[in-house]
Amino acid sequence: MNVYPSWRPKRVEGEVGRKRAGKDRFKVERLSEKDAIEVEELLKEVWFNATEYPEKWRKARAIGRNQIIIEMNTGFHYFGIRLNRKIVGFYKARITKNAYLGEHQSVHPAYRGRGLAKAMYTHFIQFAKETGHRKICVNILPNQVASMKLMEKFGFKKVKEYEQIPGMLVNLYEKKIEDENTMGGTNK
Repeated sequence: MNVYPSWRPKRVEGEVGRKRAGKDRFKVERLSEKDAIEVEELLKEVWFNATEYPEKWRKARAIGRNQIIIEMNTGFHYFGIRLNRKIVGFYKARITKNAYLGEHQSVHPAYRGRGLAKAMYTHFIQFAKETGHRKICVNILPNQVASMKLMEKFGFKKVKEYEQIPGMLVNLYEKKIEDENTMGGTNK
């Protein structure tokens, strides 16, 4: 049983530039249990090679399809981007005590630098608005400069740095959802 609200958020669409020819169209869409195998494959591709994280954390983040399905059925919302019918990026989000937390964002290495992360953050903010959440949060490693620049661009504020697991510092960013702008400074 999926624990999703009955409404469907608007799809965020965009274009991804290819290195050689043309552009791919893409959209962020809700993922379901039938997508668990593809998400598992993407996580293995991304997290086993994410050497900026401690090895124990990388292995823990490369969860399998059974865990993905359990999470989908216990309050996590999974969203992804497909190109050529293949999931090449995804994130998940869940309600916490004080906010809506986006996490585990993963983009296949061959598709990085093409706007997928930006599209997923746009979708995350839109999803939070449409579900009535007033505050959203994400964790970013201090050495992930591109991600920190996206946080600034979308109006997130760094609220603290903390040790998520022993030996791994992360920056917690939050954004208050108060108006219709998804990017930029009018949100406080």
